[in-house]
Amino acid sequence: MNKETLEPSAKTNHTLAVDIGNSRISCGFFSGEHLDETYNFASSEPESAAAHLVSLASKINGALISLSSVVPSVQEELISIWQPEPANLFQVSARSQTLLSGIYDNMGSDRIANAAAALRDYTSNSQAAVVIDFGTATTLTAVSKDGTFLGGMITLGLAKMVSSLHNHTALLPQLNLTEWNSQASPLAFDTLGAIEHGCFIGHVGLVKYWVERAKQSLPNNTKFIATGGLAPLIAPAAKVFDAVDVGLTLRGIKILAEEARGLVGQD
Repeated sequence: MNKETLEPSAKTNHTLAVDIGNSRISCGFFSGEHLDETYNFASSEPESAAAHLVSLASKINGALISLSSVVPSVQEELISIWQPEPANLFQVSARSQTLLSGIYDNMGSDRIANAAAALRDYTSNSQAAVVIDFGTATTLTAVSKDGTFLGGMITLGLAKMVSSLHNHTALLPQLNLTEWNSQASPLAFDTLGAIEHGCFIGHVGLVKYWVERAKQSLPNNTKFIATGGLAPLIAPAAKVFDAVDVGLTLRGIKILAEEARGLVGQD
């Protein structure tokens, strides 16, 4: 990689995508279309993320930096410590992006990124694409082949559903869902099992019904994509997805910046 300082107007094929979520800060360093490296930090520790990004200064010098955030306070702290070059920084929002139409002003930038990546990667042979993102919240975002936002849904994510049972009851224990035996009986014989089965099967049922209802308003050949940290756990059980793509959001953050800056197709 050329480590000389690039002028702000220079074309570069290196992009650092930063996704500030409610639980996690994810960073992805792209060379062209290839995701070379990823870094993940807790959203509760933006100073750790900032320190690591500062340590990468020589590597990302001159790269386009595309940032999506759904936690303004964390974004503010990260940027104040990191201090990236303003000329190289693009912040994803409904108003800053140029790829999609019909999105509302306060739509989450992560959902905008999901729609952008789904449009670019999954509508070449379909009339629309739907992304269900399994994170702190579970969200559905639909986009047409021409880039029109077709609507969405939001509910509490599976992990937060489980933790809420613990936090708002006197006796129910905390549980971390990391795997699921699809052959197991849905009926449990202890409290931990009842929470695990109830929350997981309930969330799978929710997703299947979301898809069933969404299909009534979408073209017949719509693609359904799962993303987010819990996608590899939930998607196989739901059996309604055409693809599981955990890197979708970071790619979308990258795509939106490149499109807005006129860098699409640049080497």
